[in-house]
Amino acid sequence: MPPIAMPPGLKLAQDVMTPAEETELIALIEGSGLAYTPYDKGNTRSSTSYGWKYDYANDSFVPCKPIPEGFRTIAERAAAAAGLSCDDFAECLLNRYEPGAVIQPHLDKPVWEHVVGISLGVPTTMVFREPASGEERPVELSPRSLYVLADDARYVWQHSLPPMQGTRYSITFRTFSAEGLRRLEACPAEI
Repeated sequence: MPPIAMPPGLKLAQDVMTPAEETELIALIEGSGLAYTPYDKGNTRSSTSYGWKYDYANDSFVPCKPIPEGFRTIAERAAAAAGLSCDDFAECLLNRYEPGAVIQPHLDKPVWEHVVGISLGVPTTMVFREPASGEERPVELSPRSLYVLADDARYVWQHSLPPMQGTRYSITFRTFSAEGLRRLEACPAEI
């Protein structure tokens, strides 16, 4: 049976860092002040953001502390993979997924343009689903891998994560879309 094709626009890179760098990033994530989100009750996923955070309750942005220097190297690698400068990233979202944690099928909010994710800890499968046809394409995310969501993979195919079998960490970098920049004008100044 041939391998399942990735959704159009999905880029995947393996081993974008050493195991030692992964360990350092996990320690930085653990020390970042992770908190469970009120809109995701009962899910064992905790997170924190740097730069700007999207507030789902108020449909607006909240300014956060700047992205720490410890994330600079991986931000540069993520930016290069997406053809960007790391200064283009508006948000750095850190997540810890404990065993059993999930992500429901979704598309990232239209306030974001580019989405680049880094997977750390245990491997997982990101399931992409094309809503019109119901077709699913599972994509394995190994530790130390990086993915870029663009084109159909970003705007058409929903993505989700099944229950974690161990502890996984992720770093997601996002840039503002034109809509995001319009909404940003109504937000308070950066902290």
